[in-house]
Amino acid sequence: MHSRTSAFTLLEIMLVMAVIGLLLALAAPVVGFQITQSQVAAETSSLKTIAAAIQASFLSTDLEGTNVAALPGTVPTGVSTTQFSTSTNSASLPTTVASNDWFIKVARQMGYSFQGVSFPSTGVPTQASGLLQNATRNRRILLVGPDNETTSQRFLLISLVGAPDQLTIPPLPNAANPQDPANLALFNDVWNTTWTSPNATLPSTWTTALTAAQIQTWQGRLWQLCVQQITCPKYNVVINNTDATLNCYVYYNFNGSTSGSSLTVLANAGSQTSATPILYGRTIQAWRGTAAPPSASASLFSQFILKEPAEITLQN
Repeated sequence: MHSRTSAFTLLEIMLVMAVIGLLLALAAPVVGFQITQSQVAAETSSLKTIAAAIQASFLSTDLEGTNVAALPGTVPTGVSTTQFSTSTNSASLPTTVASNDWFIKVARQMGYSFQGVSFPSTGVPTQASGLLQNATRNRRILLVGPDNETTSQRFLLISLVGAPDQLTIPPLPNAANPQDPANLALFNDVWNTTWTSPNATLPSTWTTALTAAQIQTWQGRLWQLCVQQITCPKYNVVINNTDATLNCYVYYNFNGSTSGSSLTVLANAGSQTSATPILYGRTIQAWRGTAAPPSASASLFSQFILKEPAEITLQN
């Protein structure tokens, strides 16, 4: 009796391979979606860490070196203000890096040292590259909001998880002026859009700036733009001076020991409120005397870090 050896025919092998190929083709979008979801979750966590460092920097008196909320009008003369992102192109990196670029300041705040790095640097220093770029090698973007809001100064940290040639972020209308109304309109649109919502739609500044094809690629994919909102509060300081002979001299916006702003309330002038709200974390000094410091008649009688609305009283 003869036994027969069974074997797959070429046709059977081709059918099995075809089935496997079909299953892989069906699974690929699901696997790709899950990978992107994991990347977005990881990037969201990274942005929260960076945002926490930015928030902590608001307490720094090194306005030029680490404090990200170093804005025009809030620093002493000669101190460079923070340089925020001037491009929303996620695929491009700056060719020249300055000491006051936002990601350099955040790197210092997080404990990185730039010894041996000469600024302006032709290229992003290694110590800051992990802050400027996300895991998918896209550029992170930090935008500053309106500087005339009375209760806070807002910032937006943005990071795209995806191919920049597919998902396009509109360019800044005026890269040279962060406070340009068109820039602020785009800022507010990003701020007010819930990017993680499955029902989210592109805001008007985006649909106006993008082509129909670019808009179409965003459909159902807004969640791939990671957005972190950051707020630096602003507070008023009330000065009460009922002293019959001494003036009250108030200083704030210090960079180290140099003040950038001051307010004088004359003797027996009663109550006066700071003309503009002051950023959270600024050192406040109050002096009394018949003449301003460094006059020998002036003496420091109050100093504190501004963390809430404050009141200073000078009385007999």
